[in-house]
Amino acid sequence: MDRTTIFISSVAQDALSSIRNAVFEELKKIGHEPIRFEDSMRYIHQDAIRTCLEYVSRSDIFLLFIADKAGTFLESEGKTVTHLEFLRAYHENKRIIVYVHDTVLNAYFRTIRPQIKRSLIHHLNEHSKEPDCMLTFINEQIEENKDIAENYVWYFLYDAEQKGIYFEKCSLGVEVLPNIKSYLSTLFKESLQYLNIRSEIERSLEHVHMYGDFYELSLEFISLLENGQITNWRRLLALLRSQMTGCNIYSANTKYQQEALGSLMACKAITLYEKRGDHMICKEYDGLTTPENFSLDDTESYVVQTYKDPNHNEKLYYSLEKRICYFLFKVKDYVFCLHLPLLGEWDYYKLKAYQEHIFNAILESKGYSYCYFMKTLLGGLAREPL
Repeated sequence: MDRTTIFISSVAQDALSSIRNAVFEELKKIGHEPIRFEDSMRYIHQDAIRTCLEYVSRSDIFLLFIADKAGTFLESEGKTVTHLEFLRAYHENKRIIVYVHDTVLNAYFRTIRPQIKRSLIHHLNEHSKEPDCMLTFINEQIEENKDIAENYVWYFLYDAEQKGIYFEKCSLGVEVLPNIKSYLSTLFKESLQYLNIRSEIERSLEHVHMYGDFYELSLEFISLLENGQITNWRRLLALLRSQMTGCNIYSANTKYQQEALGSLMACKAITLYEKRGDHMICKEYDGLTTPENFSLDDTESYVVQTYKDPNHNEKLYYSLEKRICYFLFKVKDYVFCLHLPLLGEWDYYKLKAYQEHIFNAILESKGYSYCYFMKTLLGGLAREPL
């Protein structure tokens, strides 16, 4: 039987042992498959933390208990192990249920959270940006009172709250069991409405796999060909732009996590340049832009630099003033330029430091597969007469 897998996460502290044991046994009794580190996991990796994270990925529900202790802090990650487990569950869209000890939760909402909010407003007014490290910021602003909770707990709760997580209150006892069983019952009831239309969903998925976006768009691109030439450049550019829907930009992976630096928004415009004589002439464009032509002697031009690259590499440039990245690639005598707006807090130094990450995010995006297809398609065509 394929049972619901529930990952039980918490700091390894005596105060939580009884509730972990009771929940584990009850979930097992009612037919689910609870998982906890101390007795359910077989080592997938020699690394215990990587094994835990793998089990989180395999689970259906992530059940977290938070009391006053932070747990093991990993300097290389800037997070505790429990926090890393939570982030893995969050980023993989698991069902997350969080129970917080009532004393800790009351202190957070009545005292700590308002302090953090006031300090943040003051910081934003003074520096015009959010703190570089929220954990350091909270440590500086909140005087630690270990009789209630360690400061990292406040950071954990704040981070979870910003991600839209709802907290359930519990005492350090076993009365949480009826609440968990009620939650699972509600979840089961919600799933019934999808089970009732399961056949329709499965048929739809079959059609998605059979007639996916790439197949349909590839046919559209090919339909624009006639006698080895493109019949409608504006339509071709519009199709290409529609697939550049944006992507997240992540910092270099640490051992266990990624941090989002910002995002690229959907492509604002795309321009196509063609070499004619000693100039790069704008042949066509789509979107919000004012096209212009460039002399091949203009070494400052992104288009000219891309055209003159002997290796035909894709290029990435940016304008901090306009908050736009320009992604360019060359095919024969053509240069395509995509205008991708930046989302998030960026300055010159951050852009310079993470230029490679932005570039890689574009190359790994779904939209780039169409750019590659376009390069292959046009690369095989006879050159159009001028």
